[in-house]
Amino acid sequence: MAAAATPNKIRALTGRGRVRGERAFYASQSLDAASVDDGSVIVSFSLAQNPRNLVILKDAIAAVAPKGAQMKEGVLATVLEKVGERFLRAAFSTEFDKLISEYRVMLRENLAKADDAPLKAALNRARIQERILASTQMADQSEACELLGLSGSNPSATMKRKEEKNGLLRFTIDGRAAYPLLQFDVENRRIYPALSEIIARRPDDWSNFRLLHWLTREHLDFDDTPAAALGREAEAVIAAFERAIEPEVHG
Repeated sequence: MAAAATPNKIRALTGRGRVRGERAFYASQSLDAASVDDGSVIVSFSLAQNPRNLVILKDAIAAVAPKGAQMKEGVLATVLEKVGERFLRAAFSTEFDKLISEYRVMLRENLAKADDAPLKAALNRARIQERILASTQMADQSEACELLGLSGSNPSATMKRKEEKNGLLRFTIDGRAAYPLLQFDVENRRIYPALSEIIARRPDDWSNFRLLHWLTREHLDFDDTPAAALGREAEAVIAAFERAIEPEVHG
């Protein structure tokens, strides 16, 4: 048994004009579709190819024809339109996910081979930023409020007010705010004053990423990283940062 979305039904879904030609485009495990002259497509919806399509058909019938009711004129057409709409939405969603994934891989491969020096520099910065974020423990907005002893009733608004003072480091990971744990003075429920001082003194060409990179690299002045010394050697960390931002002098 098979139910097919006819060219008329496809036109109803796409709002496009007449379908021409004899070619059919089938959808089973994946969606294969192509434009035909004016952009319309034909899609074969087969229950034999994928038993799950039967569920889609049953749901569509139930939506337009209550249980026990007779199939009135025009109901079948409505059912087929709903089936086609749901089927196409699900199939195209899967295909777009695959397309985006393949595009990312292709983009990385092509960019990696590029001879453009500025592009290579940008890619290197992006890779370094990814590594830094991946290796740094982070707190979300709710956790940051708790660490700072602030109200957690509206963590987004609370942390936004804190960020406006420009005294802490904040990044965006997967669309969400993230705060490096290394900047929190947990015992005193505050941001280390030394870090706030460093942020205030940093030059314009020092981004949050560059500062985090400096804080998390081992430093000759300390037994560990500058970040690890924020609480016990605050003045030394600030002095080391001042030396790091001094412009190079070429004689």
